[in-house]
Amino acid sequence: MRALLRNDVATVRRILTRPDMDFMAMCDLLEKSRLAGYLFTLITDSEWVALFPPWALDRLAAGYQRQVGKNTANLALLQQLVILFREVPIPFVTLKGLYLAQHFFGDIRRRFMSDVDILVHSDDLEAALAAVARLGLYPAAGIRVDPHNPIWGIHAVEVRGEAGTLDIHHAIRRLPNIHFDYDSLWDNATTFTIGETSLVSLCDTDTLLIAAVGLGADIQNSHHSLRKIWDIYMMLRQLDQSVDWAAFFAVRQREGSLKLVLNVFAFCLLLLDARDDCPAIQQAMSVHERLILIKSAEAAEAIFLRKRQHLANRFLFSRLLPVSPLFYWLRWLITLPVRVWHYRRAMPVH
Repeated sequence: MRALLRNDVATVRRILTRPDMDFMAMCDLLEKSRLAGYLFTLITDSEWVALFPPWALDRLAAGYQRQVGKNTANLALLQQLVILFREVPIPFVTLKGLYLAQHFFGDIRRRFMSDVDILVHSDDLEAALAAVARLGLYPAAGIRVDPHNPIWGIHAVEVRGEAGTLDIHHAIRRLPNIHFDYDSLWDNATTFTIGETSLVSLCDTDTLLIAAVGLGADIQNSHHSLRKIWDIYMMLRQLDQSVDWAAFFAVRQREGSLKLVLNVFAFCLLLLDARDDCPAIQQAMSVHERLILIKSAEAAEAIFLRKRQHLANRFLFSRLLPVSPLFYWLRWLITLPVRVWHYRRAMPVH
């Protein structure tokens, strides 16, 4: 996909015509990562279609159709939320999702969006949950909402119904000794339009931040996916020359997320062999070389291939936070019952 984006004809042809090219494994990985539809958009109406087996094209096309259907439904849900939260009223911003698809992928149909994510103020979380019940969206039975309790440790509440799945965030993540500047996040939010629908999203660099912190947390559980890695690559690639990276990293240092964000960026660029696509960010990262623990493609691949809940990835994550690994593990054990109870509730029938 990177070669297609770069219009690297020689590399694309070399990969697709290799005698040992395993189209089955490729399709399996892309479907698992929800990237089959995206690859379809890269090759459709191009000369490369002729190099794919017909059955592989059919699988990619089917992934694209599922993607379009899902994203259309998610846009409809967001349109309902705009009307609902205007009446209540509750301010909210969209997270990643349609903004990322439109702004960095070129079209909302080009990136798979499994659900809708929004951010509300912590003080509005309970009111937001009550409001979306009017759309038939409910959290799991028995979920306790206590956003100001540090032991609660939950950054978002998922609600579901016939209208779709919605994650209502009141925080980017709840991580020890990392203090995100939420006033700045709200102040820097940007308006974008899809058709006749006007929406508000985090700005480009804050969208990158929440994606990087989210992927870091997923690495902690070995729950990362190629799609989230590709999201960050697409943002880094397009923002490379337009962002003051020294200033960006200075903000991360003040809030405590610098080491985490640096290593997530390193992980993505090394895994995709894409450092040459981002020379400005590579230069800015070199200033903080001592903080980067992921230093080779082999190390990035080892992290990517580890199975769910692998302790090596969790230990790595504990070293990326501005607290001691001992503090991380103690906090993880103390909050474990709350998190397990929260995330394993069965969905009720309404």
